[in-house]
Amino acid sequence: MMILKKSKITQGQLMFFVIQSQVGVGILSLPNKLQATAKGGAWISSLIAGLAVQVIILILWALCRRFPSDTIYSFLPKITGNFLGKLLGFAYIVYFLFSVSTILSFFADVVGKWVLQTTPRWALLILTLFTCAYLAKENLRVIARLFVISSFTIIVIVILSLFGYAHTNITYIFPIMEAGWGEIIKASNAALFPLVGYEVILVIYPFVEGKSIGKLKAASLGSLVIILLYTFEVFTSLIIFSPEVMPVISEPLLYMLKGFSFQIIQRIDLIFLSLWIFIISTATVSWLYMATTGLGHFFHRGEHKKAVPYAVFIVFILAMIAQDPAITDLYDRMIKIFHYTFVIGLPLILLIFSYLLRKRGA
Repeated sequence: MMILKKSKITQGQLMFFVIQSQVGVGILSLPNKLQATAKGGAWISSLIAGLAVQVIILILWALCRRFPSDTIYSFLPKITGNFLGKLLGFAYIVYFLFSVSTILSFFADVVGKWVLQTTPRWALLILTLFTCAYLAKENLRVIARLFVISSFTIIVIVILSLFGYAHTNITYIFPIMEAGWGEIIKASNAALFPLVGYEVILVIYPFVEGKSIGKLKAASLGSLVIILLYTFEVFTSLIIFSPEVMPVISEPLLYMLKGFSFQIIQRIDLIFLSLWIFIISTATVSWLYMATTGLGHFFHRGEHKKAVPYAVFIVFILAMIAQDPAITDLYDRMIKIFHYTFVIGLPLILLIFSYLLRKRGA
């Protein structure tokens, strides 16, 4: 596969690419979901999930390392044969499109609930998708440069969260092992899905400069940043809200910030939401790029930008469908199945077969 020089990115940019791909909707709802199962040990569940993510990244890296000049769309046929390889490639495109639809569906629900109650859902989605499409059609280096800049918003989010430490009660997390190790490990399974996004290395690995071990370190470090961020936010929520209050608060961080104000700034939660919307946009761009790279590979001779318009249309339709709570729950169940299949199970099987069949790229 021919790789243009303008599409190459550095290992540092890979780290920020992973950061922006992983951080997303989970930061708002994760504390509520983990506390419901793990109680005061919810932050431990987040760390366990992070450890599992690092193992998965190692598997994905080992697979990509065997085909250093290929994306997943071009090395699948080399392992499984032309027909099955193309079929699996299309399945990955469906997974990426469905994932970005799920992200935008949750985004529209939160923004419609907290800020723009009377704005139609279709208007929120169109404005967001048009903005994301403008960036998603660019080459990888342009996208990566913006991701580097936008990653600094995470520092601001942490600073805003620190305001909550003026009203904390550390006893809320005790006893830490109240739920037991079984429930804590069970909750870590729920924490795996908000951490998705690291699978971007399946698509951009061949475009990263440097040696393979450096790419592994960059991807792992980027994921580690998000794991620590999520763990920090979960821990912060646990020591601010009592165990009786947490189950009824779907977005603890927003409720926490809503209670603070300054003489100049009255609604800190709106500042947080503004930064979060920007982060959601970059995550959307990343997922769109993953999907359109595949569409471009199959239909447009590698030019992914030609696939952006109809990919955006598909995402818009899927996100509009997910307005009913029953449909939203269905999306959640499907994305979990997709994640286990396309990010954990299938890459592991492909890695094993690539060794057994002695398949590797140049």
